Amino acid sequence: MFRIALLLSALVAATAFTNVARLSRSNTLKMSTELFPENPTGLTGDLAPTGFFDPIGLSKGKDAATLKQWRDAEIKHGRVCMLAAFGLLTQELLKNPLGIDGPAIRHFDLVDSKFPEFATVFLLICAFIEGWTITNKWEPRSETRGLNRAARLKADSEPGDLNWDPLEWYPTDPKEQAIIKTKELQNGRLAML
Repeated sequence: MFRIALLLSALVAATAFTNVARLSRSNTLKMSTELFPENPTGLTGDLAPTGFFDPIGLSKGKDAATLKQWRDAEIKHGRVCMLAAFGLLTQELLKNPLGIDGPAIRHFDLVDSKFPEFATVFLLICAFIEGWTITNKWEPRSETRGLNRAARLKADSEPGDLNWDPLEWYPTDPKEQAIIKTKELQNGRLAML
């Protein structure tokens, strides 16, 4: 780790002495459009100054349907990580109702002795959510059988939308919806890190 930090600091120090006057404005603009391309998906979640953030070019050559699937997976993983981060913090601050004590990182392992059915119930809930999503949000196999490709999200489905808002907090205004979606995506990315 120390070697990587030393290497990065040496690179930063070396670039500090490059001749900035040699760079023309057109080269700088060309580099920024290559590093931060326009959003090919039309999905919300872009923030200034990066816009559509794809620094290593994973989206190059991919169609909008594939990127939509990736966004759906990103939102799901972000939600799980946000719940996990919240759970770690609350377990450190509050008393556990099962009487499990110690560092929060070990609570998941210790819950098996107090509530042995937890893993089964947890997996069944996850399977139910995934099964509902596959049944209602993905193309049926009957439509994709002759196309020689895997099923994709339906064209009218929104990535990450489970049609579940029991407290009715989700706004009806499209601009407010875009803001909420961007916040959820960015907080999920932070939690995944």
